[in-house]
Order: sequence, then structure tokens, then C-alpha cells
Amino acid sequence: MPRRDEKTVGLVLVTYQSAEDLPPFLQTLPGAVGPYAVDLVCVDNVSSDGSADIVEAAGGQVIRNSRNVGLSAAINQGAAATTADWILVANPDTQLEPSSIAGLIETAESDDRIGMIGPNIARLDGTYYPSGRRFPSLGIGLVHAVLGGVWPGNPATRRYFGTPVTDVADVDWISGCCMLFRREAFEAVGGMDDRYFLYFEECKMALDMHRSGWRVVLDPNVVIRHREGGSMRSAPFRKVRSHHRSALRFYIDYHQGSPWLLFAPLVAVGLAARGLIAVARTAALQRLSRG
Repeated sequence: MPRRDEKTVGLVLVTYQSAEDLPPFLQTLPGAVGPYAVDLVCVDNVSSDGSADIVEAAGGQVIRNSRNVGLSAAINQGAAATTADWILVANPDTQLEPSSIAGLIETAESDDRIGMIGPNIARLDGTYYPSGRRFPSLGIGLVHAVLGGVWPGNPATRRYFGTPVTDVADVDWISGCCMLFRREAFEAVGGMDDRYFLYFEECKMALDMHRSGWRVVLDPNVVIRHREGGSMRSAPFRKVRSHHRSALRFYIDYHQGSPWLLFAPLVAVGLAARGLIAVARTAALQRLSRG
């Protein structure tokens, strides 16, 4: 078995048309990780904007895929390319606060059962972005899907997002824009589920952690900033398709062995309808933006 490096953070950075976001992210990285060293591994899913070149110029190892393999498969590629005990998965559209990643490691080291940990997240304007969410029930999920976009404060969406925690706490799942894994836990569950091309991959990973006896934790004392949707600004229709396909997949995975699985066809129909509405809305917004 290869020797592991507990003094280094293996940063897996998956890029896709990320050139705009990479410079501010890379600028915040050293201060966030110190005193740990960083083993920067970039997995590029065929960007055409020079994303991989930016990371390479910053001293990172770059894996250039010949096709877009999706987020989960790319994360697994990056994790396999580093020997660090701590695997950090961060989106290029995040900006890390000083000592933030070192703080997550300190919290994770307090209990060997913590396999997955994330920080509190703020948007670039400082507003709170909900992480540490609950796995939604069928009813909560349906109401959130229907009303979340037009009535953000509806009871189902509030319940799904959960109440902001004020101390380190176990949660169902954390946002995938910044996740720190104990390598032992990451490997014990077989890494990310590469059936999830994009979206809900962090939900499935958290579900696998829970089912294997690992803790999934949110540390609200650590904060990072996130510019939402960085890599998907250039592909809005793929975003819609991937989101709804992954939502159905997670529903099926979450309810394996449960009577709720019988409702999967109904969920599929509802998600298809919602997806068509989202596509129509996106097309209309694009027409308006073009004048």
C-alpha cells in the first residue's frame, strides 16, 4: 500500500470553462491551507478557454480529458493522482477564506469517524448560501421543486435547507462546492458515484458515508465564498438536463428497499415536466438577453 501524506492537502480541482474563476480562487488557496502543503491536481473536462493552462502555470498537475467525463468521474481521477490523507474538492468558482481549509482539517481530526466535512458558505455579496441540508422526503422535495423558484421562503424549502447551525454538527449532506474528505473514508465507500454526471453527486456521497458508518459534518466556524454556477454559465441547457436526471437517480438510490421506490415513475414524470418548464424559461431569458 502506498505511503500516505498526512501533512499535505490533495486539492482536486475539476475545470470546465473555468478560466474566469480560477485566478481569484488560486490567489486564496495558500492562505486557506497553510500550514499544510498543497498537492494541486486539476482534471480538465475539455475546456476551450485555457483553464488547464492557468492551473499548470500555477504549478498544478493537470489531467486533460479527451471528453467531458462528468464531475464525479473527474473527482475520482484527481483523488487517485494524489497520495495526501486529506482530499479537498473545491469548485473553481469558490474563494477560500484564510485558514479555512486548515480549520476543517482541525475539526475533522477531532474524531476519526468524520469522513466528510464542509464549511459555511456565503455568496460573493455576503448572503448566506444554505449548506448542511436534509435529504428531502417525497412531499418536501415535490413542494420545494414546484415553489422554490417562485416562493423561496415556503415551508418546504425552509425545511429542506434546514436551520443554520451555530456549532459543529452532523448533517445529512453538505454542498459540493467545498468538501473535505478523510482519504480512508473516501476509499472505503468507493469514491464518488460516477453515474452522477453533474448534480446530486455530493448527496449520494454523503448517503454512502452515512450508510458506511462515517460522520458527515458541517463546521459553521469556517466560511468560504461561492459564485454560483461558474462552470455551467456557458451550458444552461445541459445544467437543466443534468439536474433533473440526477435528481431522479438520487431518489431511486435513496429509497432502495423502501416502499417509496414505487413512486419513482411519478417522480420521473414530475421532474420531466419541471425540466421542460426550466428549459422554456432558460430559452426565454436568453432571447431577452440578446435583445
